Amino acid sequence: MKKFINLNNLTPLNKTVSENILTALTYWLISHINYLLFSTIGLVPMPIWPAAALAIVLSFYKGLKIAPGIALGSILANHLSLGAGLLFSSCIAVMNTIGPAAGAYIMKRKVTRYFRIKSIFDLAVCFSAAIILTPFMTALGGIGSKWMLGLLPLSEVPAAFGKWSWRIRWQHCFSASQCLPGLAGGTNRK
Repeated sequence: MKKFINLNNLTPLNKTVSENILTALTYWLISHINYLLFSTIGLVPMPIWPAAALAIVLSFYKGLKIAPGIALGSILANHLSLGAGLLFSSCIAVMNTIGPAAGAYIMKRKVTRYFRIKSIFDLAVCFSAAIILTPFMTALGGIGSKWMLGLLPLSEVPAAFGKWSWRIRWQHCFSASQCLPGLAGGTNRK
């Protein structure tokens, strides 16, 4: 039986392009399903954003070469699924890409790709990168863009920022509790 998609037979450029297209479509699909689930019960904005966890995991393993896929997925999710304007969706995408990339970069400085953590300090750095820095950056981009584009009055910025960043923090905590035990079984630190 033939494999549906075999990225190993592609040139490096075609592989990177394919991975970014798959990332964009996966980010959008996860976000769209999330929207459909929560909108049926009237809970919009959603209390969790699973695509944020996808973005930090892909950034951790693929680095900056996957950034275009994360950005495009974010634009598709915010514009097509959530109905945000294209300019606002593009602004959100900037920090939805930079935030996970920065968090993943910091985490990679302390652990291997198999997520071997040597000390409590390394654990604290990884926790801070994923649960504090990344949500802060994405919330700053989303709420800051909304305010700068005139879509949110200044008086509502602090509350909106808090809701946005906590939604992503909660999702990262939940995702980490599901993923990290499996990742920790890898080889020793290089």
